[in-house]
Amino acid sequence: MKTLRLVVVIVQRVLITGAVFFAAAVLIHFTAIDPKEHPVTCDRACNRADWPRICRFELVVEKRTFHHDSSTGNVSFNTEWPEQDAVITYYTINGRYVGPTLTVCKHDFLVVDVENRIPGESISLHWTGQSQQRTPYMDGVPMITQCPITSFTRFQYKFQADHVGTHLYHGFTGSERTQGLLGAFVVRSANEPKLSSISSTLRPESVWLITQLNGRLAINGQRSWQQQLSKDLHVRLLYAGGACRHWLELEDHELQVLALDGNTLEPNPDSPSVDRILLHDGLRMDFAVSRRVPADGDKIKPDYEIRFTPTQLSAGCGMRTTFRLRYDSAPFEHDPASADGAESIKYNLISPPAMTATPRTLDLTGNACREIPRVPGAVVLCPQDLHGERERFPKDLATYDTRLVFTIGARTLDGEGPFGEPYHETVHSVNGFTFAFPSVLLLRDPANAEVRAHTCGGHRRLPRSCHPMMARCECVHVEHIEAGHRVEMVLINADLSADYVYHLHGVAAFVVAEATGYRTEVQKLTRNLQRPLQRDTIVVRRDSIVVVRFVANAAGLWMLRDIGSPSWSRGLDVVLNVGTHQADFDIPSDFPSCRHFVGPRYFLI
Repeated sequence: MKTLRLVVVIVQRVLITGAVFFAAAVLIHFTAIDPKEHPVTCDRACNRADWPRICRFELVVEKRTFHHDSSTGNVSFNTEWPEQDAVITYYTINGRYVGPTLTVCKHDFLVVDVENRIPGESISLHWTGQSQQRTPYMDGVPMITQCPITSFTRFQYKFQADHVGTHLYHGFTGSERTQGLLGAFVVRSANEPKLSSISSTLRPESVWLITQLNGRLAINGQRSWQQQLSKDLHVRLLYAGGACRHWLELEDHELQVLALDGNTLEPNPDSPSVDRILLHDGLRMDFAVSRRVPADGDKIKPDYEIRFTPTQLSAGCGMRTTFRLRYDSAPFEHDPASADGAESIKYNLISPPAMTATPRTLDLTGNACREIPRVPGAVVLCPQDLHGERERFPKDLATYDTRLVFTIGARTLDGEGPFGEPYHETVHSVNGFTFAFPSVLLLRDPANAEVRAHTCGGHRRLPRSCHPMMARCECVHVEHIEAGHRVEMVLINADLSADYVYHLHGVAAFVVAEATGYRTEVQKLTRNLQRPLQRDTIVVRRDSIVVVRFVANAAGLWMLRDIGSPSWSRGLDVVLNVGTHQADFDIPSDFPSCRHFVGPRYFLI
């Protein structure tokens, strides 16, 4: 009996102790993430011992129209403004042009309520850089992974941040992204400062989200923006300039790239820094800014220029734009060069182009790498001169299980209008297929008879819209990949007149080979299988080939997205179907369904 009592006492104490620890853990966990009574910011120093937080945000999207009166003459120096009165339309998030920066730690859970207050227009938001492995229905692709958010309705995005780095959330269409429906999305980690010996010494950091509206650049939604700092800086740059490309240069400063698309480069403090970098649409980049040591007799200035010079002065790209970089020791004075108005525009127009005697440039598009530098002694660094981390490249990607070859083409169709006037239309295609979105939600109902009748790619039969007598083949281009397969994807740009920028959803691919001449045999390309760059934004230059490899370890429907399209698609997109559909992940039972009406073939009266 005494032994039994002792056992009972021990069991009781163990249970009580366990219950106390469990209650304390639950209390600490839920009081740290309860967003209702005591909101706790997720912008914090990340610690591996911390609980993942639930980060709640609310984004209200509206659309506004600005009427510019040319009679005031406020912008008479800007040649990009039309002479007559202009109507400028842009998007706002929470009442601001360019949305707020969302900062979380790795493994945090995001709960983002998006409310669409735009009459007669549907939207959706894509979250770049996130794999969405367990939540492929939160990738933000209309009619593929979710129903569009219709006017005056709400949609809640819920997913876990799993990829550290500088990312972006933005509207799906190109025009939405370039007109303000976007914001910075930063995912930090406790190990992030240790990823690079350079970034570990850079304490302050700043987000530069660069947009362009009517030929004028803005940083973080401001045209009179300036950077204030006290020492060397870590910059998180996101560029959404559309078809316009700009050279970035900081007066008397050196730039050293630390990461691309959230993927860190090989830590090497001896790697060469550059004087300027060519920015392309969709670029997400981390770089270090350090003040150049002045020559003997020169003094360190407290005020410098941040210069953006377009590669071409046509196509609505505007003129050269400057912002200010001020050190804390400099007293602030009103400077017309940093003002938002006619004087600022005039200053930008008359400023001479900046160029050092022997400029060191980094061209992330690779176009300048084809040509001999125009300035004698100039150094041009190409993407292949940058190296990814050796540990990131899986050794088993030395071979592959599946190869996908996509040939990008464009041709012009001539015709006559209703009154006999001639017109010319450019038709884009990939492997001869011009992509069109399905009429039902593809992720939920992939076996729908209506969808299957309009699906092409792989070994499927051609749909009726692809009859040989038709001028184009419009269909839902889907390519199947077995889950877990190692994939080599070859992008061939047979268009000799245009570069294309692709964004790969769900995975970051390793760029293992590039070559000029789209007729080059793929088998003969030399592949870099040592330290290739890992990117999810891929520039496919005109008349060139790009080869990437990745492991398809996330089941779902992932877009190979042409981000240059101003609308939903101009025909250059491809859906990558990884694995099977519902067998690999569960769609919530209350997930919205896209409803549509197809009338009967014949109306009986």
